[in-house]
Amino acid sequence: MSPRKFTGKIRTDPWESLARGPREVMASLWDEYLTDVLPGSKKSARFRGLRRRIEEAAGYDEIFQKWNSLAPEGRAQAWRRLLEAARLETEAARRVCLRCGECCENSSPFLLVSDLPLFLQEVLTWNEVYALPRGDLVVTREGQPLILKEERLRVRQVLGSRQCWFYQVVQKRCRIYERRPEQCRRWQCWDEPPEPESSEFLTREHLFGQIPKIWDLITAHQKRCDRTQVREVLARLAGGEEEAGDFLFEALHFDHHLRQMLLREWNLSTAATEMLLGRSLVDFLHALGYKATLTPEGVYTLRPGEQE
Repeated sequence: MSPRKFTGKIRTDPWESLARGPREVMASLWDEYLTDVLPGSKKSARFRGLRRRIEEAAGYDEIFQKWNSLAPEGRAQAWRRLLEAARLETEAARRVCLRCGECCENSSPFLLVSDLPLFLQEVLTWNEVYALPRGDLVVTREGQPLILKEERLRVRQVLGSRQCWFYQVVQKRCRIYERRPEQCRRWQCWDEPPEPESSEFLTREHLFGQIPKIWDLITAHQKRCDRTQVREVLARLAGGEEEAGDFLFEALHFDHHLRQMLLREWNLSTAATEMLLGRSLVDFLHALGYKATLTPEGVYTLRPGEQE
């Protein structure tokens, strides 16, 4: 009696499929196995990174290339090698940062008081960090909008994305990994990281509170361009109170001229002005769905626009 032909129904009897099927069948079963046992989505950077480590440890490429020529006993040994590598690598990486980029591609860290030395060491400068005053709008690592109840300082993100300024996607590396901020060290893509205490967050006062020339400028701007008050004014304007707009238009002009002064007289970069003052009021309004435009006559106009 001639042996049965392999039918290609790999999930009816996976062990027969491994013993008799071609390497493409093995690859399909291996993919399903990893999807079942590894944490997270197949598209996540952590999943991909852990899979790469497992397959390197087990010699997956060699197994795949030789699979068709292996006898059933050899296939069984190779499959056990894959399973053992999966077990060992998964256990070793259970609560360890794999430097996969999952956190780095989806967010940048808020700075904590313990990060102050990074400025003294010039790991961080005014050009890589920006202020988020109370009432500002941010997007969390999970992609959810959040209105800040208190001030934060944050490492910049690559324009048009949520990727951290210091993360290099192609090389899959952080440019300052060995001296990365504290929140980066605490993040856990395999679990929900604990939220820092309010007292831990670094603010502009920690950096500039003892420098009157800078601190007076920051506090004056905060008073005249307060984000929370801007939100209240927008709500009143939406309710038909046109006179409420006086505060907003004065704030827009003050914000604009102060930034121009910092650019011209202090020779700061645009990025550095955002370290002192936060993002411009024009950008803040854009995030809320309004477009503020400075006319050639030097007057701001405001109209609904596209919300971020």
